[in-house]
Amino acid sequence: MFQKQPWMQRAGEYPQSDQEYFNLLARAVFSAGLGPKVVESRWNSMGSAFHDFDPAKVQNMDEGDVGRLLSDPAVIRNRRKIEAVIKNAGMFLERTKKHKSFHAYLGKLGAASDLDATAQELAQTFTHLGRTSAMFFLFSAGWRPREAEEA
Repeated sequence: MFQKQPWMQRAGEYPQSDQEYFNLLARAVFSAGLGPKVVESRWNSMGSAFHDFDPAKVQNMDEGDVGRLLSDPAVIRNRRKIEAVIKNAGMFLERTKKHKSFHAYLGKLGAASDLDATAQELAQTFTHLGRTSAMFFLFSAGWRPREAEEA
């Protein structure tokens, strides 16, 4: 399905916090259309730029922060992706508040039994996250298709 990267969770081993989930969600947004080496080479700087992917802090970023990031050569400078991650932080927090954790939210969507439907729902919910990027996110967070688990 996807080429396993060293930073990805192993099958059945999930992020230990909502902040780790948000980091992976942001990574899926920024990875779309870019090679893994490009993203990997800038990811430490991305973490610093996005408050270590604390969604409560990211959702409060404003146009000044966007402008600062667009002029920073250490980060991935794509306005649409930067704005999407900021907007997604609010959506992410809404889901974690309602379901107590993002992991529980994914379970409620049926990630354990139907990754395709879960990816489709995530793609409809989060900005700049298509179905393939949503599958990439789920895979990187340790969720795998049932048939892969049974093999």
